[in-house]
Amino acid sequence: MNAAPFAQRADVESGVHRRVDSINWYYELRGRGPTVVLIPSGEGDCGSFQKVATSLSTEFTVLTFDMPGFSRSSDPPDFANYSMSRAASEISALMDTLGLGPATVYGCSSGGHIALCMAAEHTALVKNVVVHEVAGMRRAAVPVAPLPIDFIASLAGKSDADIVTACEERFRNELNEIPGPWDGLGGAFHKRLERNYVTWVRRYIAPGRFRTFTAADLRRCPITWSVGALTPASRAVDNVIAARGADIDIALLPCRHFPQVTIPEALSQHIAGVARDDRNPAR
Repeated sequence: MNAAPFAQRADVESGVHRRVDSINWYYELRGRGPTVVLIPSGEGDCGSFQKVATSLSTEFTVLTFDMPGFSRSSDPPDFANYSMSRAASEISALMDTLGLGPATVYGCSSGGHIALCMAAEHTALVKNVVVHEVAGMRRAAVPVAPLPIDFIASLAGKSDADIVTACEERFRNELNEIPGPWDGLGGAFHKRLERNYVTWVRRYIAPGRFRTFTAADLRRCPITWSVGALTPASRAVDNVIAARGADIDIALLPCRHFPQVTIPEALSQHIAGVARDDRNPAR
């Protein structure tokens, strides 16, 4: 991929709010060409995609956004009963309003779960999917505990302040193999996350938010699936079981949970390779 150096930021064509149905979205749109959609993970804020989006925008139209209820996007109605499937529907509505798609859709963690929901439930808007360490994976025949649930369960009864403290530690020091790039996302980004961590625990990752995918669901469009080579194996086993159950190979990326933060150039090349693939998406 002949991307411009990360220091040479592409112009952001939109960094604005736009209401689509019940959501007042904050989104950013860069570049020209086939569409790539980058879905934020548990932090819910598109600030972690700055380098990846800028690199990809030399070849693609890149859409990213703050998730509903996070940072600069409005809360969805009936937020207490939110789900990953509903998030997928709302992202699909935003894409449709902007005239984007079919798209290559990327997400890791809960963003990866939403990407899989889009592939299964909104197939017409999805060309292919790139996911990394998907949260909440359960196959119907193999009920495996997803990555964050034990951690979330330990926080459910704690105060908002304690949730923020625990999440700051986990996101910085456990989910990133090195903390420097995470710290480098800046003070404004991390200030927004103080509210987002509480929203993530109490709304997004609460019990009942995830769906179960059958092997047929995971074959509706091409899926490129990875886990971090530096992630403890016990945290990746649910992904391996789910992917191999649908005959999807698992790739290893040289990172832990957040490749968009610690290896943005490698992730950009990984996504671009998938987005350039013009093979028939039918499986």
